[in-house]
Amino acid sequence: MKKIMNLTKFHVIIAAIFLLSFNDQPEIQLLYPISEKVIQNNTPTLMWTGSDYFQTFEIWIDGIRFDSIKGSNSTYVPFPLSFGKHSWQIIGIKGKNKYKSAIEYFTITDDPLCKLPPRSALLRYNWKVKAACEVKEGGKELSTKQVNDNGWATTTIPATVLSALVRNGYYPNPYIGINNMFIPDINDSFNQQYNLLRYSHIKGKNPWKTPYWFCNTFEIPDSVTGKNYWITLNEINYKADIWLNGIKIADSSQVVGMERSFRFNVTNIIKKEAPNHIAIAIYPVEHPGMPDPEPLTPFGEPGTNMADGLISKDYTKWDVIGWDWQPPVRDRDMGITEDVFLSATDDIEIDDLYVTSDIPLPDTSQAFITISATLNNYSNKPKQGKIIAIIANGNDKISFEEPFSLKPNQNLVLYFDKNKIESLAISNPKLWWPIGYGQPNLYHLILQAKTSEGDVHIAETNFGIRKVETYIGPVERVYKINGKIIYPKGGNWVIDMMLNWTAQRYTDEIKLTQNSGLNILRIWGPTGAPPTAFYDAADKSGVLLWQDFLNDYWGTFRNTPGYLPDEKLFEQATIAIVKKYRNHPSLVIWCGGNEGPNPRENLIMEKILPQYDGRDSKHYLKISNGDGLHGGGPYHTLLPQDYFTHPKLMGFSSEIGPSGVPVFESVAKFITNLGEETAENAFPVNGQWAYHDATDRSSDDRKFSHYDNIVRNCYGKPTTTMDYFEKCQLVNYDVYRASIEAINRLLWDKASGIALWKSNSSWPSFTWQIYDWYLQAHAGYYGTKKASEMTHIQLNRDNMKIVVLNANHFPIENTTIIANLLDSSLKVIWSAQKNISLKPNSVNHPEIVVPTFSQTTLLVLKLLSKENKIISENYYWLNPQNNYTSLRSLPETKIIADLTASINDSCLLVNVNLKNAGSGIALMTQLSLVEKNTKAEILPTYFSDNYLTILPNESKQITIQTRLENLPPQFMLQVKSYNNPNVKYFNINNPQK
Repeated sequence: MKKIMNLTKFHVIIAAIFLLSFNDQPEIQLLYPISEKVIQNNTPTLMWTGSDYFQTFEIWIDGIRFDSIKGSNSTYVPFPLSFGKHSWQIIGIKGKNKYKSAIEYFTITDDPLCKLPPRSALLRYNWKVKAACEVKEGGKELSTKQVNDNGWATTTIPATVLSALVRNGYYPNPYIGINNMFIPDINDSFNQQYNLLRYSHIKGKNPWKTPYWFCNTFEIPDSVTGKNYWITLNEINYKADIWLNGIKIADSSQVVGMERSFRFNVTNIIKKEAPNHIAIAIYPVEHPGMPDPEPLTPFGEPGTNMADGLISKDYTKWDVIGWDWQPPVRDRDMGITEDVFLSATDDIEIDDLYVTSDIPLPDTSQAFITISATLNNYSNKPKQGKIIAIIANGNDKISFEEPFSLKPNQNLVLYFDKNKIESLAISNPKLWWPIGYGQPNLYHLILQAKTSEGDVHIAETNFGIRKVETYIGPVERVYKINGKIIYPKGGNWVIDMMLNWTAQRYTDEIKLTQNSGLNILRIWGPTGAPPTAFYDAADKSGVLLWQDFLNDYWGTFRNTPGYLPDEKLFEQATIAIVKKYRNHPSLVIWCGGNEGPNPRENLIMEKILPQYDGRDSKHYLKISNGDGLHGGGPYHTLLPQDYFTHPKLMGFSSEIGPSGVPVFESVAKFITNLGEETAENAFPVNGQWAYHDATDRSSDDRKFSHYDNIVRNCYGKPTTTMDYFEKCQLVNYDVYRASIEAINRLLWDKASGIALWKSNSSWPSFTWQIYDWYLQAHAGYYGTKKASEMTHIQLNRDNMKIVVLNANHFPIENTTIIANLLDSSLKVIWSAQKNISLKPNSVNHPEIVVPTFSQTTLLVLKLLSKENKIISENYYWLNPQNNYTSLRSLPETKIIADLTASINDSCLLVNVNLKNAGSGIALMTQLSLVEKNTKAEILPTYFSDNYLTILPNESKQITIQTRLENLPPQFMLQVKSYNNPNVKYFNINNPQK
């Protein structure tokens, strides 16, 4: 009995020890996305409860170990995922022990990248991908059966080959750290230089020198019915053989080149009552080139943009060879790069729909619409019927009907204008205007063809009524929309380096542009041509677009003969681009080439544009850095005052480029050794920074060290990694604001526009962006937003004079300028006040000069309306020696916030009244919408303003908006100021509950 009692005590003690040990181990709870959440973002921020208990976390998605990260993390952004349902799990590791979270699920879905025609079905899911050298069967065999999953990567499309393989665990995420250096390149010499072939998933072989099979099995849905069936590939890279049900429907001599759509009649091949099997062999580019040496040491050399230039011999995405803002993409983006869909038609179809408008300026009370299209008869019989057209804008509608008669197999050109259809002369049209100048009004055209035999086809498009004019002034090119001079303020824009963005992502890119106050984006030629989802979003938002044709003057060694694609292929692709975009009112500029004339300029100007876009008023700009514009930077970051004296900051500059370093939270997502292995005397800069574009070019001023020196010399040596990035935000705000204000002051005397280099990023980068690849806006975004106000008060940093810009087309009477200069104790040491009336579209000079003091001061500028309401306000920290180290030690203050949350159109809307209730200043106060437990920021989120400077007893009203799908169950408002180390959090009641 005693023995049994002792044994029992022993078991109790062991159990107690076990329970204590178990209780010490924190539970890993998944926070977002959970509960079968449906989202549109294919790079969701995974969030879970973290703890210092674990040394590392493993990230598992769909049963594949995606990554292993430090145990100090509680968030992770995966490689862009496929559409469809996903599982995810976090495994915490401590020593030899592993602790698993529960498994959660979420689904990614989104619209197609282009609007599909009636009676169509997207072929998006369940594609199987494998190297042809690993497959015994050919296209005939692969297209007669459902392929075995064994050894095949599964993906949705669009997808490049590398994207499909990363999604299936064959290669690491190339967007993170230096993972790209653990993936072989298509160039054998480059692989030898870095010993990359050892990472190939095909042992001993270059994995990109072979075609890849993309195979799928599908059935025709009930909604897709007709007499003719079609398969469309909206874009591939670079060549393709296409097989359907054992029949080759096209080969690589036909299907070649990017920026082209390929459509095939498969009526006699498709199976209506049985599964269909499609096999597409995708071939790599023919001239992949050899990338330049990689920057792997702090402030490393970025190499030559476009490397050896050989990729220019192919009509493809040229930036994949590597630039000083993007690494080389290892497979050069070979793949199916836009949507594939099945569609059905009757025996007639409307094609090549083209809508234009003309306004008899200066009169805008009338507009004349012209519509053209091709009506195709696919049968051997004649067809008679009628065309029914409806044009609508809200309740405003016009319609007309016209008979037609088609011969067998005829392609009939349709043409309707005011001379034929009186109602196409529209009275009091609703004009399309860019951001800041009016509403981007859109009309919707439905063109329907019906035959007496019951054939029906509908084509539709949005369009806008607007007219573009341009002329060259004394030193600059000027643009007018609808007879009014506009001030183009914008950025150069590039596409994701692996073409992984969804339709919603393209919409977010436009919305971030709209929210920034910028009104134009230049789609930089070597990056490629975006899907129409991007253009649709621009049309709705009023963002002007400038589309380059494919060329790069320097990358082709000043247009050296032989460094260009086949002329016929160039013509086919350029025609496809023109027809794809021509109906979009946002598109106002076609540009021949980047930093030099296009070698095929005559082909573009004399044949393609007159034939395919000859009725519209778009401007053809011959080169990006001439023809009334100029380029060439500066690409390095200057001191704010130096933007006002730099000779390039005048006229219309197409590329002005401060660096734009992201916030700490973004950098922590892609730099895996943050704060480690740092350069001597340059903490926290390290080699991974250089790989992500923090480089120094030895041949010119494009040096990240210029930016880094400003941080250290002006704001002090960083004490921590976080301290460095917080100082970066002050630099960002000041230099981006200065770059635009330097142009503002010269309107319309010596300047007319500006385009930042760049406004976005193609991958996680340290440079040339106002928001990063994660859609996180840094402080420079809000400096840009401040300087881009339509009515704006500012300080000219070269002569210390105050000026007021009124970019509106109407006067503003009886405004009041109030200027106060404060010392560090917030005592007013100088002030000025003046009444002024602002002329339309003018720069107004009140002749107020701000004095200079030896210490650091704060200049507060306000422009008040006659009702005493703030029209514009601006805050500057000033020091003649550029010594701003004292800003960090300004007295702390107390911030309070009143918040109300509501739901509007599937979005969370938060109204914030932020008040400085203390006696000190709240300098550069950053607001973030964060998950409650991890404090991870919810992205994308749109703030009406941010990085605020708030004086004692001042209040700021801010609106915050994000899509409901982005929200975790619990979220808060985070508020932190540069001079206040204590971060504050304010609860937000979730209106969904």
